[in-house]
Amino acid sequence: MATVPIYVGQCGNQIGYQFDVERFENQLSTSETTRGRTITRSSNTRSKKASDTNYRDSIMIDTESKVINKVAKLHLTKSSGKLRARNPVAQVIREGNAISGKRGRGNNWALGYEGVGTESVLEKALESVRRQAERCDMFNNILLISSLCGGTGGGLGSRILESLRGEFRLEHIISCVVAPFLTGDTPLQHYNALLSLASLQKFSDAVLLFKNDMVSSHCHTSSSVEQGTDHTGISYTHMNRYIASCLAEITTPTDTLTPSSGFGCNLELSELVRSVCPQPSLKFLTTNQATRAIDDVKALCNSVIGLTKKESMSTKCHSLSNVAVIRGGSTSNSVYATLPAMEQRIKKDLRAVSWNPFPVDYWLSSECLAKGKSGNHSFTLVTNYSNIIPYAEHVWVKAKQMYTEKAYIHWYYKHGLCQDYFEEAFSTVEDIIHGYTDAVK
Repeated sequence: MATVPIYVGQCGNQIGYQFDVERFENQLSTSETTRGRTITRSSNTRSKKASDTNYRDSIMIDTESKVINKVAKLHLTKSSGKLRARNPVAQVIREGNAISGKRGRGNNWALGYEGVGTESVLEKALESVRRQAERCDMFNNILLISSLCGGTGGGLGSRILESLRGEFRLEHIISCVVAPFLTGDTPLQHYNALLSLASLQKFSDAVLLFKNDMVSSHCHTSSSVEQGTDHTGISYTHMNRYIASCLAEITTPTDTLTPSSGFGCNLELSELVRSVCPQPSLKFLTTNQATRAIDDVKALCNSVIGLTKKESMSTKCHSLSNVAVIRGGSTSNSVYATLPAMEQRIKKDLRAVSWNPFPVDYWLSSECLAKGKSGNHSFTLVTNYSNIIPYAEHVWVKAKQMYTEKAYIHWYYKHGLCQDYFEEAFSTVEDIIHGYTDAVK
């Protein structure tokens, strides 16, 4: 993978941990037969010496050390015993890739963006990204995972994103952000969401937006989810695994994008940006996944379309472009024969815009990563969907109501965020709404 993964804040590091488990357990040491030859897909970084392969390629960032220390202990546990025997590429954290501050950010976007200690964490983070980029065989992408509304994930994450854009102008920056439940996690979440959406619009090349309400609902309908301990049966761990599984499916090499030599550059994320972002200003992506133990691609396609339509927030949404990643038995002639029918179903049910002549792209792979079972089959759909309109409108209206009454605004001014930040953020989010509205007319 020609990508540097960066995890920011508690949400980002917890999803990142699950993402690393998915990648290391299912991908890095996977051998497969391709065109009569057995090849081993290598990791993101080159192995100058044997000891180099013992290190993770991801960078963990937080403003306090609690979550990072916990994740580090999990990795040390996972890197020993049976897992280490199965997978020679142990998940050991490189010392310079775990960066933490000395105090949290209290769900305050301004404190994360401008607060005391931010500059120190930011400087260390950028240096770690530079070093990790140099270790890559071919550095093309940055994957930044964080929450949308957290003080660290939203505020510090936006500051890091802005700095990365200034330093890496040619590489793609793909942000994966998780929006909170609409019922509310904190009274500041609408302000934080507004400011984060504006930053993502200005500095990211693509935004994979996951909403807690929808992810929780999808986990409920998934037959593969284990029962949790809370009253709903779904825990944040289940939701993190679902998001991490989606990310693994779209970042791991596919047969479609691997050349005949068998040694690809793993540019799936670069190809994703090219395929699903037809205009630079239209970059908010919806991702859903379905898995089954039987080879029924049509049923998987129908399930994923249903999940995607549920995210429309009761409005008639349109898809601008789509990438479908089909894994497990996808090299059979029967799968290829069903592609035209599935394309028509996606175009019809997701109301594809008329101006895009090729609204659906397919990536196929005989290797399925879901749950690490070779018998499983998965269908992951990434859609540039106009469901961002109702969500952005909801955030804009709620934040505007609070801003008009100057509710909680002093907590932002206190940490150096002036009125201009808010005015510009309102304008940028309005541009997102108008851009998508015009695109689907």
